[in-house]
Amino acid sequence: MDAPAKHECKTQECEDTRDRILAAAQKLFAAKGFDSTSVRDMTSEAGCNVASVNYHFGGKDNLYLETFRSMLTVLRDRRLEMMDELMARVPTPSLEEFVETFAVIMIEPLVGDSRGRMFLNLVSREMIAPRLPNGVLVEEFFEPMMERATAALARVGPSLDEVSARMCVMSLVGQLLHALRAYHLLADLGRSDVLPMVHSDQIAHFVRFSVGGIRACAEFDVVEIPEEVAPAVIT
Repeated sequence: MDAPAKHECKTQECEDTRDRILAAAQKLFAAKGFDSTSVRDMTSEAGCNVASVNYHFGGKDNLYLETFRSMLTVLRDRRLEMMDELMARVPTPSLEEFVETFAVIMIEPLVGDSRGRMFLNLVSREMIAPRLPNGVLVEEFFEPMMERATAALARVGPSLDEVSARMCVMSLVGQLLHALRAYHLLADLGRSDVLPMVHSDQIAHFVRFSVGGIRACAEFDVVEIPEEVAPAVIT
């Protein structure tokens, strides 16, 4: 059972120790997962004693939660800021501009650095074997961006009902997450011949494909059932 309390640092040495533990937790949880990472693993990596995890974080479970929040909060806030900047433009962005910017917002922070890959690994592991308290990942990270992006799509895109707009945004996210995982995998294997390794090429394809899909969804939403095939109404 985790300790009920954690302590606030009042000295630089204390803050440094806390930061080292958090950095070690991010690295090891991403690489090995929650169950395969022991407190001793993390404190050995951080260069401190085992009791430090309880002292600073109140236990392993709380440290895992803080590991996510320390990465998610920065990423979420930056994405929301970029979305707000896009929608504040005059004139209002086109659908193509929205989709392109959405792609940049989603993938740029996750490409080309170790923290981006750590974040992807953390989220992938959490989705397979959940350890966070119920609702944390959705309510604190996914939902704020989903709501903002769905509202933006309603402004810049063709007429979509709320459910269709939300599903379109989910489809955008799914494509981008898959593309990122594929990019890392193929880059590690040296297989640049399979997919374009230049992100501008990937984004250009993503925009063409996604804009076509969104417009097709809008057309489907407004199709009326012909009278001759509409169900009869008994009076």
